[in-house]
This record gives sequence, structure tokens and C-alpha cells, in this order.
Amino acid sequence: MGTRMAYSKKRRMWSVLWLLLLFASICRPADVKADEANTPQQNVLILHSYHKGFSWTDDQNNGIEERLKNSKVPPVIYTEYLDWKRYPNQENLLRFYELIKGKYAKLHIDAIITTDDRAFDFAAKNRKELLSDAPIIFSGINEIGYDQIKDQKNITGVIENIDPSETIKMALYINPSIRNVYLVYDNSESGLSTAQLVIKKLNSMNLGLKLHSMNQMSEEEIERTVSSLSSNSILLATTFYSDVTGKVTELDRFSSEIAAVSTVPLYYMYEYGLNHGAFGGNLLSGKLLGEKAANVALRVLHGESPDSIPVSYAGTSRNAFDYNQLEHFHIKVKDLPPGSEVINKPFSFYETYRSLVLILIAVFSVLIVFIAVLLFHVSVVRRIRKQLVESNERFSLAAYGADAVIWDLDMTTRIYYFSDRWYELLGYEIGELDEFYVGWKGIIHPDDLEQEDRQRREHLSGQSAYYYSEYRIRTKSGEYKWFQARGKVLRNEQGGYVRFAGSMTDVTDLKGYESKLQMSYQELESTYEELTALQDELLEQYNKVVENQTLLQASEEKHRLLAYNDELSGLPNRLSLTEELKEYIEENEGGQAALYFLDIDNFKYINDTMGHTLGDRLLMLAGERLLGMAEGQSRHYRFGGDEFVILLKSTERPEQTVFYAEALIQSFKEPFQLGDSTVHVSISVGIAQYPRDGRNAEELLKNADIAMYRAKQAGRGTYVLYGQNMQQHFDERMIIEKHLRGAIDNNELSLHYQPKVNLQTGDLWGFEGLIRWNSPVLGFVSPLSFIRIAEDCRLIVPIGEWVLRRACLFLAGLHRQGRGPYHISVNISVIQLLLEDFTDTVLKILRETGLDPRYLELEITESIFMESFEEISAKLEFLKKWGIGIALDDFGTGYSSLSYLKQLPITTLKIDKSFIDSIFEENSSMPLAGSIVAIGHDMGLSVTAEGVETEEQLDFLKQMSCDKVQGYYISRPIPESQVQSWIREYNQGELDAEEPKRKSK
Repeated sequence: MGTRMAYSKKRRMWSVLWLLLLFASICRPADVKADEANTPQQNVLILHSYHKGFSWTDDQNNGIEERLKNSKVPPVIYTEYLDWKRYPNQENLLRFYELIKGKYAKLHIDAIITTDDRAFDFAAKNRKELLSDAPIIFSGINEIGYDQIKDQKNITGVIENIDPSETIKMALYINPSIRNVYLVYDNSESGLSTAQLVIKKLNSMNLGLKLHSMNQMSEEEIERTVSSLSSNSILLATTFYSDVTGKVTELDRFSSEIAAVSTVPLYYMYEYGLNHGAFGGNLLSGKLLGEKAANVALRVLHGESPDSIPVSYAGTSRNAFDYNQLEHFHIKVKDLPPGSEVINKPFSFYETYRSLVLILIAVFSVLIVFIAVLLFHVSVVRRIRKQLVESNERFSLAAYGADAVIWDLDMTTRIYYFSDRWYELLGYEIGELDEFYVGWKGIIHPDDLEQEDRQRREHLSGQSAYYYSEYRIRTKSGEYKWFQARGKVLRNEQGGYVRFAGSMTDVTDLKGYESKLQMSYQELESTYEELTALQDELLEQYNKVVENQTLLQASEEKHRLLAYNDELSGLPNRLSLTEELKEYIEENEGGQAALYFLDIDNFKYINDTMGHTLGDRLLMLAGERLLGMAEGQSRHYRFGGDEFVILLKSTERPEQTVFYAEALIQSFKEPFQLGDSTVHVSISVGIAQYPRDGRNAEELLKNADIAMYRAKQAGRGTYVLYGQNMQQHFDERMIIEKHLRGAIDNNELSLHYQPKVNLQTGDLWGFEGLIRWNSPVLGFVSPLSFIRIAEDCRLIVPIGEWVLRRACLFLAGLHRQGRGPYHISVNISVIQLLLEDFTDTVLKILRETGLDPRYLELEITESIFMESFEEISAKLEFLKKWGIGIALDDFGTGYSSLSYLKQLPITTLKIDKSFIDSIFEENSSMPLAGSIVAIGHDMGLSVTAEGVETEEQLDFLKQMSCDKVQGYYISRPIPESQVQSWIREYNQGELDAEEPKRKSK
């Protein structure tokens, strides 16, 4: 009894305790909610240095917001973007200042979280005025940035711990042969500071690695470089937003394109490179940085002083690799450093569902046991089924022996039975068709359905003794077969239906024979009618052929004339020349002849300026004039364009060839009258003699063409006889042209820069860009050798554009580095100037390179203006209005009159080197050089002297008040890689003794 009472008391005690605990659990959240409700609302402002959509910024923002929103008492979050990568200028800062001032003037800010340097600088500078002097928690500032701010008060945060050592160790673990590290970063503030840390860390590792910075390359140059790196190299990327030209490139596209062409792995310092071409590495995570910064901010919001919270360094990176990149470089996962994380790894069903697979195997084993038991019962069923099969076989053999289908209709159920032969003939499987009476009738041909139904009803109604019908049935393949069906109905004693059965026979072949016989008869009748009609038509066609035979012969003669004669001039054409020249050589093996190859000088200029109509008229008159010189021994042809060929036969005496050539030259000295215009032209003639210069048509034409080319080089309006040395010169020219075509793509061209000095102040004015070609096959090739060839084959267009872009990019780079401002001079060919889009190309290059037009000077020779004065002058005048300088090069060697000179849209005269060389010689050009300087100044032009090689020449030009000088006395042309060191030495007066300090002069 006492025991039960004690037990009862214990039960009551435990019941009270449970009620108290339940009451406490119910009441406590209410108290907490009440406390939370009494807590004042706190405001956090997140300031981002860069724009929304920039991966690094988005990752940090996600980490910050997720941590703050999941806190016990989430603060109100305000987010602003400074967009410093796209707009790194003072105007953007002013705009952002006004934005913050307007939005947060009446809002109390409890904490400021900044990402990266620029946002921190803005907050530190303006928080007292604009943001309630709130504490600052920074994220994404590296060690260099932190060293500059660590003495400031009321700040703390998470340092962007940029340490490439782990990534390099992982890379060497994978490939111990690495010796070169190519660093990919941009020239932004964060890009340069990050690169500085990376380079410092790598050098401190003392691994013997050679570092290559790529921040001075354009995006295209980077792609070309990485596409040919050797296997002992890697790429290491930090941050990249724009290349050296200022071209902005989204990170994901840039990384993907670089990785796609790179021959080596692209390691990254930041996590956002993953899934955008990054191979992997020890990756700094923007999200982890954001989360740690948010944790620090929550401590500040809870009352801790920022100055008492130490800055955090570690725990913001992850060792990760992209499986797709591992596959690309044939690296297995097991070869990675231990503890590496692999993303994008293919899904493995077994590894993911291993326990499920093992359970299924166990279940399957149990099923096997049950199946074994069932097999015993199946064997019993098989014996019974075997007896049924034997019975069915007897029936089937009987049916197949009759080659007929047995069918049976149960009149009670209206369900048909068909023997297997029926299914075999139609291609259906048993059970595939609805064997109900109405169902299977659906495969009877629609045209035969009514007839079959009528014959069936007649028999069942007793109108016919037997059922008989022929109809088509559709097979499974869609074809129709003909069947002949017979049957008879069985009735009971009361006359009711019991069973309806019979057979079917396939009569498709029989029907086919009948059809073919009928068609053959019809075809025979049709063929007879066609033969009769064809006989009449042939007779009519024969009569037409006889009538049109004369017209056909006339048409053939007309086409022959068109094929062998030039339509414009009426002269025989190239085809006629080839055939007649071959015929002459075959018939006159011991004879002699001369082949004259004529070309009208400056015809393209006449055609462009006067129009194609007058150009064609000039060709017609030229052809008539040549025909006027025709003799019994000469034959004239128009070869094409403004080229004519003359075959002079039987030239036994050598002087005959020369006399005829002189007569040709003389005949074109008389002007041509083209409408209201009188045009003076000349011709260049090349001569090849048979058999000395060739024994076949092709060889004679080629050598005559080579001689004509030499005539044009000799000054035009003359003739040249072919010689063996010409072939060698022509071959050499062809070799130069062949290798020159690949010079740009193979990076064989380079620019050297010759300084120009302001003579009065001694300051460096700028440079003249001079092209150099170092062919791996031909070696160094002089510009005097290949520039003229480039103009002849129009390669000067891409080469000239390359020179202009390279020179502008070089000078813009100097300006961005705080050098100058200097000027750059570039020589322009007449071929470039005659292009319709020349001015657009110049302005486009200036925009792309970021060079101010006033620092560009184009150098033009006097002879260029004579090609097409009005057109070229208009283009140069247009460029001059943009601030581009126009220099007249080699002045004094041409034929410019003063009145002509005044019409030229130029800003500078360049005195030719020949005048400078002879200043102190016996026949001194000193007075003439002084006059040129005076003329230039009188016309308001700047004067530059080139080829200055002695101090005496320099002193004389200074006395003459010449504006600028260049030459070996100042400096030889300098390779691009040495320009900055030369500028530094020149400005500091540290050049060699043989090059005195110019600035003192």
C-alpha cells in the first residue's frame, strides 16, 4: 500500500514538472519576440566599388546579404554600386556623392560594408558628412591597400589575402616542369595592386620561375601569345576588365576565349573564373569574403567596437578545379593535390545510389529463389501444353497443305477464327486485329465492302446455296491483296444459325496477270498512235532543219568573231593572239620575230578622273592608231585592259626591232581628243625576240611583260628589250612578294622610332615610325626593296594600316604612362590615299587606340599629289580639320612650284637629306636650305630637317630658325622596347659622349 502511494506521489511530481516545462516553452518565444520587438531597427549600407553583374561584386554581395538576412535580428539592407570599372573618373564620384547625399540625408546608418578599394575610399572620406559617421567594415582590400588605411579609426574588416603560392604549388604538383608563368591582369587600380602582390609573392618563393606580365598587350595579342605557349608554361589570371587599348571585355567571355585558344592551363586567383575557362587553383571566394565581412558587421551591430575586432586574413579561399579543363589537358583527378575539389564532374549512378543498388541486388536474389520454385510448376504446365500443340499441328498441316485460309464465325459471339495462314499472308500478329465481325471488316477495301456485304447477306438469307465473293484486304504494310472467299452457313433444327465457316484463297497474282494483260493491250494501241504522230513530227522537224541550216552557219561565224576579237577596239583578242602565235612558231622554226607588249601609262588615273566612258574611248583611239602603223609583217592585238600586243614577223635585221619600237613610242606623242578634252599619254613597251627570248607563246609573252615592267620602272614613255638579268630581278621580286604576303600574320614586321627634337627648346617633339622587316627566310630586308613591291601588289594597304595602328597604339601607351605628350609621324602611300575609306580608317584607328588626333602627323611625298591632286587634297584637308598634321616629305627633290605649294593642305615642310648633307661641301646647298626654311615660315608652316648627322649642321639649322630636326646626330631609329629608356636618358642628359646632351642646345 505504501509503495503504491509513493509511486502515485512520484507520478504527480513528474506531471507538475512536465506542465512547468510546457508552460516555459510556450511563454519563452513570446518573451523573445517581445524583446525583439523592443530592439530598435538597425540600418546597414553596402557600398560596392564596381557594377551589378560583375561576378566578383555579385559574389561578395550574395555572401553579405545571405548572412545578414539569416541573422537573429536581420538589419535593413541598402545597396549602392559605384561602377568604378566602367566609369573611373571624377564625374562619376561627384554623381555618386550627390546620389548618396540625396538618398541617405535623413536615414541613420549603423554600419557601412564596403567591397574593394574605391568604395572604401569614398566611405572613409564622406561617412562623417553623409553617413552618420558609421563604422566601416571593408571586404576585398588587399595587403597593399590595408597598409595605407590601418591607422584609421572605427574600421575593421576582411583582407583580400592575395597569395599565389598555394596555386603555384598545386600547379607544380601537377606539372613539375613549369618554368614560365604568364600573368594576366589589367591596368586598373585593383589590377595593378593585385599584380604587384602576386609578383612579390612569387619572387619570394625562389622557385626559379620566369614571370611574364601581359598587361601591355591588346586582347588580340594576348590570344596570339597564349595559343603558342610551350608545355613548361602556365597562365595565372588575377583581374581583367579592359586591355591596353581600353577595350572593355566582360570577364566570362574573355576567360572563355583565352582558355579556348590557350595551349596551357589557365590558373585563376579568384573563384569567379570557374565555369568560364579557369583550370583551377587556390581560388579566392567573393562569397566567403562577403560572409566573413557580414559576420564582423553583426558583431559591430551587437555593440563591439571595430577597433577591438582584429582584421581577418584566412578562410576565404578554396582549392578547386574544373573537370572539363582537366579532360581538355588530359589530367586525371587522382593526379590532383590531396583535398582538391572538382566541379562539373559527370554524374555517376553507382556512386550516388550505391546503397540502393545493393538493396536491389539482394531483392533480385530473393526473386531468383521464387523463380526456381515457379519453374517446377511450369514444367508441369508444359506437358499439358505439348499435347495441345500436337493437336494444333495436325490441323495446321492440313490447312497449309490446302494453301488456303480456314475461317470460322461463331454466330453466337460474332467472333471470327482465322487460321495462321491468314495472318501470314497479311503480315499481322495474332490478336493484333479486332476479330469481331464488325472490327476486321475495316481492312477490306472500301470499293469492295458493299459487294462483300451483299453476297454475305444473300447466302445467310437463303438466296444462294454457297457464299462466294472476291475482294481486297489491306496488309499491315499498307498494300492490298485479292482474296477469293467461299463458305457455307450451318443451321440448327429450328433453322437458326449455328456456325458460318469456309476458306479464303490468295488470288493476287492471278488478278495481276489479268491486269497486266489488259494494260499490255492498251499500251500496244497507245504505242501505235504515238508512232504515227512521231512520224509526222519527224518529217516536220526535218523540213525546219533544212530551212535553218543557212542561219546556223551565219550564227556560228558570228560567235567565232566574238570569241576571237575584242568587242571594244575591234582588234583580235588574247585567245586569237595565243593561237596565232603558236601557229607562227610551229610554221617558222628557223625564222625570227619580235613581240611588243604595250601598256598605256597612267591609264588608271585617266579612267578614274575622266570616267570609264572616255577611258573606253581612249582605248578605241589607241587601237586605231596602232592599226594605222600596221604593215604586212605586223599583227596587232588587245591583250586586256590598257595592254596591247604586236607581233612583228620576219625581223632578220636587229635594227628593225628597235626602229619599230621607236616608231611606237613616237606615235603616242600626238595627243588624243576625248570630247572637249585633249589628253597626252605615253606608252611603256617591253620587247621579247623569237627565238632568242623564248621558243613558245607563253615564254615570249612572259618575258615581254617583264621587259614592259622594267620600262615602267625606267621612267615610262620608253621601251626595253628583254635580257636574262631581268628574269633574275623579276624572280627576286616574286620571292620578296611571296614572303611579304605572310609578314603581318607571322609577326615579322616591326617599327623603329626615330626621335624628332624641337631645335629651339631642345625638348623631344616626338618620333617618326619607320617599318622594318626581318624575314626568317630572307633575313633583314631593306624598306627600299620591299615598299615599292608592296605598292605594286597593293600589299601596302594592310601593311600601311598595320603601321598606322601600331604607331598610334605605341604613342597612346606612352601618354597613358605619363610620358609626353609626344607626337608620332607615319609615312602614307599614294595607294592608301586613293582608297575611298582612307579617312574613315585613320579616324577609326585613332578611336580604337585612344590617341588624340592632334598628336598624329601623316607624311606625304610631293609625287603623291600628282597622282590625283583634287581627290587627295580633299581627303587630307578633311583630316587636317580634325587636328591631324600633314607633312610634305622630301621637299625640294620634286617639282612643286610656290603657287602649287600654297594649294596643298599641309602643316609641315621636311627638307630632304640631300640638302643637309651638302651644307658645308664645295657646292654648298646652304643658301637653298636657308631659303626653304624662310619659305616655309612665310607660308605659316613648320619646317623639319631630316638627316642631321653633325653638330655643324645642327648649329646652322638653329641659326636658320629651323623648327625641328631628326637624324643620326640625335639618334638612330630605336626599337620599340628601348624607346622608354632612351627618353629617360635624354631627359636626364645621360646619353653617350658621341650623342651630346641636346637639351643644352
